Amino acid sequence: MKDYFEWTNELFSPERVFEKPEALEGIRVLDLTMVIHGPETTSLLAEFGAEVIKIEPPKMGDLIRSVSLWARFWKEASLGATWVNRNKYYVSIDLKNPKGRDLFLKLAKKSDVIVENFRPGVMDKLGLSYRHIKEVNPSIIYLSLSGYGQWGERKDWPSFDASGQAMSGVSAVSGYEERIPLRLPHYPGDFINATVGFMAVLIALYYREKTGKGQYIDLSQVETLPRIMDAIYTYVALKKENRPRMGNRDPNLSPANMYKTKDGKLVVISILSQREFEALCRAMNAEDLLKDDRFSTTTARLKKENADELDKIVAEWVSKRTLDEVIEAAKTYGFSASQVRRSFEVYNDEHLRSRKSVWIYDDPILGSFAAAGTPIKLSKTPGRIRWSVYPVGYHNRYVFKRILGLSDEEIEELVKEGVISYWADVIGRKPPSDFNPEDDPVFSW
Repeated sequence: MKDYFEWTNELFSPERVFEKPEALEGIRVLDLTMVIHGPETTSLLAEFGAEVIKIEPPKMGDLIRSVSLWARFWKEASLGATWVNRNKYYVSIDLKNPKGRDLFLKLAKKSDVIVENFRPGVMDKLGLSYRHIKEVNPSIIYLSLSGYGQWGERKDWPSFDASGQAMSGVSAVSGYEERIPLRLPHYPGDFINATVGFMAVLIALYYREKTGKGQYIDLSQVETLPRIMDAIYTYVALKKENRPRMGNRDPNLSPANMYKTKDGKLVVISILSQREFEALCRAMNAEDLLKDDRFSTTTARLKKENADELDKIVAEWVSKRTLDEVIEAAKTYGFSASQVRRSFEVYNDEHLRSRKSVWIYDDPILGSFAAAGTPIKLSKTPGRIRWSVYPVGYHNRYVFKRILGLSDEEIEELVKEGVISYWADVIGRKPPSDFNPEDDPVFSW
């Protein structure tokens, strides 16, 4: 029998990703979302094989196309758009135009899922909300993403990641008590809710598989974020007080913090069990701490004054050792210690690259490109990234001819009438100057 690690390496072989089937093949998703929150939801579906058709407003498209890190665009593409629009097909429809609405309804009739993140009520005014769509497609699964939900007194409030973090209570418990609260970086309010949206669609697809019935899903960002805040509501209910900010400390563990090593690097040490604490004490040659009533049990160590004192002891021990020495001690004695790595170190990590968690691929438009691959490793139906983002309306002909059977003449007439469009000659919307769409058989379909 093969060694277990050799067997798992073969089972999940990244080299064979594109040889295997896709879990969501045959599922068609109409993506009406903008910016990050919604587009990431549909990107996750697309990575596992769903045919996601991104429908954008004419010419200028999604607002995220104006967003790029420090306003630096790569080959005239928005890096913001590449984060959250993987593996999609791009069309542009004016949904306010009656012909555009009819075009969308025809697509909806032949689709499985619709995802939108407009303000509550916008899709209903267009005559394209769930109650309208289910009349033409009763089995449709319709997901509405918003900051505060589709009803309630705050339903009309706009919400982005920062406001979602603030209103959910996440910001108030982030950072240090003596300083202003911190917004968590990199838009976790958007990305976490997108992941929940992805799961919600999968749940609804499973239910439809059993019953044949579609359904409506209302997902609120402000209601999702508290689920990452452990027992915050329970704490408030029992203690009748706000949970304090604790910086890098952990209210459930002690010691647990980020410490600076002798060589100026940072290491995180988190002690969960009594066994691990005993191991740390042996590593520090401080086994007398085990006989000290202040530190002998987890309950005692979590008392603030005891936790503060223990934190100083660990910080002092770490400060006299290099990072390698601390990590080696953790391995030898058996406690948790991890280097605080910067993004360049993570990007170049051969372990992550070999598992395609750092996904390097040849994008059809942007050339050699990198992205965060899926952490979900499925042996039979793995996820994959095929491309990042295409210009506004790039797949108009491919979608409307293939799915709806429209002729070239009908499509050109819709373009002339402004019902559908191609990209504006604006950075973030158009192809790179060295790329000719006419050479692409999909564009010319």
